Amino acid sequence: MEEIGKSYLPDTAFPARTVDKEKCARCGRCIEACPTGGFVKGKDGFPEPVGYGGFKEACINCWNCVAMCPEGAINLEGPFAIKEGPYKSRLTGVMDYPRPIAGDTRPYAEIEESLTGVERVIYTRRSNRLFKKKEVPKELLHRIIEAGRFAPSAGNCQPVKVVVITDQALISEIENGAMKVLRLFKNLYLEKTGKRKAWRAALFGALTLFMAGKTDPRPFTAMDKADKDKNVIYWHAPAVIFILKNKVGISNPDLDCGMCAQNMVLAAHSLGLGTCYIGLAVEPLGYPQNAALRRKLGIVHPWEAVTSIAVGWPKGKIDGIVKRDTFQVEWK
Repeated sequence: MEEIGKSYLPDTAFPARTVDKEKCARCGRCIEACPTGGFVKGKDGFPEPVGYGGFKEACINCWNCVAMCPEGAINLEGPFAIKEGPYKSRLTGVMDYPRPIAGDTRPYAEIEESLTGVERVIYTRRSNRLFKKKEVPKELLHRIIEAGRFAPSAGNCQPVKVVVITDQALISEIENGAMKVLRLFKNLYLEKTGKRKAWRAALFGALTLFMAGKTDPRPFTAMDKADKDKNVIYWHAPAVIFILKNKVGISNPDLDCGMCAQNMVLAAHSLGLGTCYIGLAVEPLGYPQNAALRRKLGIVHPWEAVTSIAVGWPKGKIDGIVKRDTFQVEWK
């Protein structure tokens, strides 16, 4: 129980974020694309890292701000690490650039030529949250979906259904429906004074017992970002692909859907398109108030939404090399 009591606004080490004003062009791309609203425009027009709602920093250490900055003006140092409680980080705490060749510590640019094309895409592709106002041709969407069809699945069961949405009004309807649920949770969680109030700690400690994966602190700043952006969750992408699982599929349908989705994401990248996994809108679709919306999207038994992917043409530089936390590896 003591651990559960540390689930709300847990003690967290955030990466140190700095902006080099000698390099920064004040384009605002980092402010626009940060998934957690972690930058604001300062009085001098330069982006300023911020925290809010009880978070010292609104940052999940994704490094997309670093990758997409055309001037190389943003720097992050250190890991994101929850120090204790049920959400305690289980990573090693070591941030590093890609090291695919064992023992080779040269910069990525010096080893890139020795890597395969697939490896290069894996290491340089970043989630895209800035899209051009340009439709994706149906032919290209078909090529993306077809790549998903050839993903492996348990027993070749393919417990997958895909829903492709290009109707912007329907995308907005999904966003609005999701935010009706998300807004309740994030308003309960975030605290304007920044103080860790006892009643909130008790409430979210209790919720952690039943829905631990849904009360992790990290998504709440993303919910607030969407709320401030007038319910925009899909970043104005021209197309959204929902991946649904057959709940009675054999073995692990969630894993099968994940592999299908990753095939699609890589295929989209090879076609010059940008993508971003969006889970924020998926969970709220399961709530009673969104029953009609589920039926409109064809999410009826035995289907259940697992994830969704925003698809579109990248606006400016998105991809780049970043550091990532290092997870534990055991060799037996």
